[in-house]
Amino acid sequence: MKKGSLIVLSLVLSVSTIVEAGANRKNSETIISGNSSSLDMRAENLLTAHEKSLAKQWMLKETDWVKYKQLMSGPRGVWSPGLDPITALGVSETDQKERKRYAELWIKIESRRAELELAFEVERQLAAKKILGDKLLVKNTQWIKDWEKNRAEITTQVLFFADIDCKKECKEKFAQVYASAGRSTRLDIYFVNTSSASEIGKWASYMKIPPEVVKSRAVTLNFDEGESSRMGVNLSDLPQVRVVDLKTGKTTVAHQ
Repeated sequence: MKKGSLIVLSLVLSVSTIVEAGANRKNSETIISGNSSSLDMRAENLLTAHEKSLAKQWMLKETDWVKYKQLMSGPRGVWSPGLDPITALGVSETDQKERKRYAELWIKIESRRAELELAFEVERQLAAKKILGDKLLVKNTQWIKDWEKNRAEITTQVLFFADIDCKKECKEKFAQVYASAGRSTRLDIYFVNTSSASEIGKWASYMKIPPEVVKSRAVTLNFDEGESSRMGVNLSDLPQVRVVDLKTGKTTVAHQ
């Protein structure tokens, strides 16, 4: 074969490779961008019954789950193994409308998770008090020493009294109290007019209280079982805040 023919053949192959790569890239972008008309027709056959069930649990379409599987089989699965489906789809999305949809789904799922965890923590603390009393759940010498040390470092107790229905009205006041609570402060929230841990969980989630903060007992969620009366709280004028100096026992009324 002549040298000129080899050059022409080489150019043809190069152009062909570039065109093919461009087509593959376009197909990949289509999967991410949300133009899923072809996926709509194929999703039924691409997913198992279990995968379809998982998609429903995450409030996702079946086509979303197909995209999620494809994303996690590529670089995203290496960068972020174990990443939840909605976040994986959202951070890889190129279409603004679809990205917004994923963001709203994430907020709904995360809010519900926080509500349930906070509600369970309320019930867990009540159960521990009922069954164990003042006994510690785990008999661990070092854990006890650390717990006593942390307890000794708490010098101030802030009691926040609120009606369970007080959300928008309480949000600014609670945000101020929460922001001002330092490491030496324990924040105890007492709820009147409720006997439902689920309602307390929703209130705490609305106020954006992290479940891990409640689990560590830096913030506690409590039913009002006479504490408001002991602190002289006017239940017709909520929310109200009391600040207790744990060293002197002195209680002050925070300004509204």
